[in-house]
Amino acid sequence: MATSIPEVSGNVNIASALFVDLQLGDTTYYISDAYTEMTLNGNQYTSMASLLSMSDFVSDYKATQGSITFTISGIPNTPNYTQIIQGTKIKGGDVNVRRAFFDKDTLDLIGTTGYLRFSGIISNWALEENTDFMQGVATNTLLIECVSVYTVLTKRIAGQRTNGTDRRRFFSGDSSFDRVTYIAGTEPEIRYDGP
Repeated sequence: MATSIPEVSGNVNIASALFVDLQLGDTTYYISDAYTEMTLNGNQYTSMASLLSMSDFVSDYKATQGSITFTISGIPNTPNYTQIIQGTKIKGGDVNVRRAFFDKDTLDLIGTTGYLRFSGIISNWALEENTDFMQGVATNTLLIECVSVYTVLTKRIAGQRTNGTDRRRFFSGDSSFDRVTYIAGTEPEIRYDGP
């Protein structure tokens, strides 16, 4: 999945921001570590600035089974976001992380699309509460661990092979996979006419 990045000319002060699409159930949350709210790919991303932090990405030439962790800190106690978080099904949610570039002088995005850096699902999450007893302040931090979709695919053990024999084992009388090897060009066409 190669993405070409357009040439940038005349800009010497370029910065980047990460944009996270976090889908939990039927709701998708759009958050970023940008300095202000921005629109990317037609979606309005809420600015979390330094309250959103992301672990390093593994850059490789091929798809890898990497994982990332991102944290959202400074979650206020009023309203009780902790209770809202604990009442939401977070595990299994879809996560896409994009990086976009902007000009530090004009604070405008360079282009209107982000470049996909990570695609995966939430494998685990934790909620930490830090209390400063001297100042009487409690802050909450949400830690979200995500695994790549390639990791999910390698752990998949259920399913069937794409051949007519396996298909009929699960669905007797179904001949829809009988021509797979012929279409793939690996064998001559064989017709199956009976059980």
